[in-house]
Amino acid sequence: MNILSISAFQILFAAIAIIVLYISAIAVLVKTKSGILPYAALILFPILGPLGIVFGNFTKKIK
Repeated sequence: MNILSISAFQILFAAIAIIVLYISAIAVLVKTKSGILPYAALILFPILGPLGIVFGNFTKKIK
């Protein structure tokens, strides 16, 4: 049953990935001088909020 166990390394990796995601989302929001609504999305939707902000900015640059 060792396959289904979560190790400390996996928890640490996930935490660092989420922290980097939040830092990049906040950097995008500060750079684009956004209003209060995107910051509320960061708080209300912990994973989807930063992903939406970062990928939304990425697709905006492509067009």
